[in-house]
Amino acid sequence: MSLPERSTTNPNGHDESLLKFPFDVRNDKVQGAIDDPNLIWSTLRNLPGVRSWRILSDSLFMLTSFPIGLLWFIVALIGFIVGGALSFLGVGVLIIAWTFALLLWGAQMERARLRIFLNVNVGSPHQWSSTHGNIVKRSWQYIRNPQVWRDIVYLLILFPLGALELALVVFPLEFLLTPFLWSVGGVMSPGFGWTINNPIEAMFAFVVGLVLIVPFSILINLGAVLHGQLGLLLLGTSNEEALTERVEVLTESRSAVMRAMHMERRRIERDLHDGAQQRLVSLAMDLGRAREKLETDPEGARRIIDESHEQAKKVLTEMRELVRGIHPAVLTDRGLDAAISAIAGSVPIPVEVDVRLDERLPEEVEGTAYFVVVESLANVTKHSGATAARVAIFRDGNWLRITIEDNGRGGADPEQGSGMRGLRDRIAALDGSFAFVSPEGRGTRISVEIPCG
Repeated sequence: MSLPERSTTNPNGHDESLLKFPFDVRNDKVQGAIDDPNLIWSTLRNLPGVRSWRILSDSLFMLTSFPIGLLWFIVALIGFIVGGALSFLGVGVLIIAWTFALLLWGAQMERARLRIFLNVNVGSPHQWSSTHGNIVKRSWQYIRNPQVWRDIVYLLILFPLGALELALVVFPLEFLLTPFLWSVGGVMSPGFGWTINNPIEAMFAFVVGLVLIVPFSILINLGAVLHGQLGLLLLGTSNEEALTERVEVLTESRSAVMRAMHMERRRIERDLHDGAQQRLVSLAMDLGRAREKLETDPEGARRIIDESHEQAKKVLTEMRELVRGIHPAVLTDRGLDAAISAIAGSVPIPVEVDVRLDERLPEEVEGTAYFVVVESLANVTKHSGATAARVAIFRDGNWLRITIEDNGRGGADPEQGSGMRGLRDRIAALDGSFAFVSPEGRGTRISVEIPCG
């Protein structure tokens, strides 16, 4: 998921140029591509003219198929051969596991490439995350899944298929570029054993290239469509698998909802018992003391009443905070943008906020998005050691995409503490996705996607 363009200021009034984020694509494009498969393909697709001309988009898609297919063919060949040869030593098993993990990531990259260039939406059957660690365990968990093997078959087919697509795109281009190539290199052969010996033949080859543009453009567009159908066939899930997975997801979502509700009740109970309830007990005792002193020591009773008044105001403040933790009034009245800005303004470090929403979202989506940001910023403040943070929220079709990142020390573990587990349960209950990346020394990035269509 790529971040939208950021605003130049934030609610705390800090200059954006002073805020440095390890995950900012402007600072680290390689890491951004690893964390977000859409990033590299979106960058290529946004090259001048590519997005506007379908033939350029399809041609660029086909030109990239061959090197990508060659790469994954080499990875699979070396990984499985070396891993199989060394399997008796034990290290071979690890090599095979890492090969599977890399190929799974490659399939995710291909799903993103199909989506960006061909507008072919192939749903991911894998809950893939770029979180560092446990990648070997994850690959072995998937090895019995038939979809994994279809992913690998697609990547292996991509090599010969990419070679054909490369030839389809390059063949007419070779004729079109013949005058230039002949002027630079002299005698050349554009194809069919035809040798160019003079500028007249070079210009004639250029005319031939112009003639070939139309039929080859049709073939390129048709080839891209067929490639997209192949991607749907191999990278997508069958109806039976999709239904089975849906049942599993719904079962897990139901459990997640129950866990989230239980944790929320425990939190409210704890906050009431440790905060407001204790203050109310103390307030009742102070008022009882004041009543006893009212006739014998009016001045002392007045002092106790004044103190009780101040304590009552503190109780009201705590109750407002508790209510806001359940569901803030500003979220109901003014929407997600105002609620997130209010939270960002209360955080002790600079927080850049970019919320781009044209309309209000369903209540459950807004509530989940709000608590994702609240819990994440609370963790940033308490544990990260960050000097700045950034929140980006925008709608992409039927999905609400949320990114919270900081420039802290990183190395966070999402399994530690109940806050992140509760967030994950909330998101799972809405069929959303949660990705957590926190390498040592590189800050933390949380990416959330929630369906809102």
